[in-house]
Amino acid sequence: MFSPVVKKSLATAAVGAAAFAAVPNQTVYAEEKKSKLSIYDEPQPKVVIVEAPTKLEEHVAYAQKYANEKVEEGKTHVNSLHGEYKQFEQCVKNTVKQTIDKDEDILPNALYIGVAALAGTILARNRNIVIRFATSTALAVGASHYLLPKTTHNVCVQLEKVERRYPELQSAHQSVNQAVGDARKQVDEALASLRGTVDETAGQFLGQLKQSGASQPAQDKFDSVKKSVESMYSTRSNPGVEETLKKNN
Repeated sequence: MFSPVVKKSLATAAVGAAAFAAVPNQTVYAEEKKSKLSIYDEPQPKVVIVEAPTKLEEHVAYAQKYANEKVEEGKTHVNSLHGEYKQFEQCVKNTVKQTIDKDEDILPNALYIGVAALAGTILARNRNIVIRFATSTALAVGASHYLLPKTTHNVCVQLEKVERRYPELQSAHQSVNQAVGDARKQVDEALASLRGTVDETAGQFLGQLKQSGASQPAQDKFDSVKKSVESMYSTRSNPGVEETLKKNN
């Protein structure tokens, strides 16, 4: 029916149609733009330089940071010390204000108290250091009670507060008071025994005078010697009773 040429053309067309259908759709331009090579060099990418610290710079920065921290710590410590000093100064001012009485003159009376203490040292210059210290202290305390009674009372009150704040001082004060009390008790006992010995000796001597029929002048002499001895041991100075009796006889 168809000629072989027509059949061959139809077969070729069918194969071409099948191949076209199998290939995906692509846009085909009649004239595609081709990239042209530039006559100039391509621009170089921008180079970013990041500076890294050296080892020396790192150590210097660490030392600077450490020094700044220590300086701040020193400033803080100095400020705390200054605050404590101001607080202590205010405390001292308040204590002095509470201790010194406004109605009493401190300056001349304090000089008089110092003179009394110096006089006590002069009076006991031939004694040992304990007696000299005790004598000057006793005279100074007595003068302060006489010249500055209110201020002396306030000082005692402040000392009691300090002792209550520090128990060690309170225990030491109590031990000192106990030692002084014991020493005073021993001295009183020694004086009492000495008084009894003197009275006994005086009685024996008086009896001997009566037995020997001594005259009235001898009796008066004995009474004067007895009074001088009693005055000596009443002032707590005992040079020796028998030696005094022998000298006066």
